[in-house]
Amino acid sequence: MESWQKEAVTKVRTFVETAFAGRFEVYDLSLKPVSGRLVLEIVIDGPQAIRVQDCETVSRAVEKFLDEQDVVHRQYTLEVSSPGVERELRRLVDFERQRGRLVRWVLKAEGDSPRETFRGRLEEVTPERLSVQTESGRRDVSFARIEEARTVFEFPAKPARGKKGR
Repeated sequence: MESWQKEAVTKVRTFVETAFAGRFEVYDLSLKPVSGRLVLEIVIDGPQAIRVQDCETVSRAVEKFLDEQDVVHRQYTLEVSSPGVERELRRLVDFERQRGRLVRWVLKAEGDSPRETFRGRLEEVTPERLSVQTESGRRDVSFARIEEARTVFEFPAKPARGKKGR
């Protein structure tokens, strides 16, 4: 990434995190060529679920900021989205917000323990470790061992046949 791109990414991140402090935060941000065009992609998250209207609000504010500041000196496409339902958990706050959810875990090999993949419900989060309920019981997992953690979408239970859900 060229220096002007790094500077643009830093300015956009600062703008979003300042303008929307407490409402939205930057989950991911990139400025890169995609299929011959320059794309500024901003992924926002927050304490509440991100709605389409939230993405529109951030997009309009960023457009205005970029027009006024002339941060990106080339033609670009702006995309604002949420991390989605099956999101990767990266920061402590991501784990805290997903407590109670089913997560797909990939743990790094450590000592005699091989790399492993399993699913379990995230129950408890502390800065040092996580507590996960699996089919075989409760497990404590250290953050240092996590290679990847991603939420798993669970379809809502269907009402019993012949009964109307009210």
